[in-house]
Amino acid sequence: MPVKSDVKIKNLGYVIVYVKDIERGVAFYRDTLGMEVKLDDEGWVEFDTGAATLALHVDAKLTGSRSPGQPIPVFCVDDIKHTYESLKKAGVKFEHAPKEVCEVGPNQIGLSADFLDPDGNFLSIFGIVNK
Repeated sequence: MPVKSDVKIKNLGYVIVYVKDIERGVAFYRDTLGMEVKLDDEGWVEFDTGAATLALHVDAKLTGSRSPGQPIPVFCVDDIKHTYESLKKAGVKFEHAPKEVCEVGPNQIGLSADFLDPDGNFLSIFGIVNK
């Protein structure tokens, strides 16, 4: 059973995605997903997401692992249907089309669509639409 502590987490600072090829990873996240590079250092690239920092780090042993409970970065978008179609046209292979994952209110639902980056890491887009 968890033990209570007096620790207070300030915020989520980083989500690290492991890649085999940093240049290919940067091209995908920057050019295909439209993320802005915040820092580019040898084997480590950070993207500004507006909240937490998404960082790519080279480690071939850890890429694309699909172990149970693996965290999945979820990117919130304003128009999930448009984003889904645009990414498909850009060559992104989705696991499924946007599907309902939650009710947000009396007249809105949340949709998500999952896909893989070039190294096999699971990613997802999420958007809210009217019923």
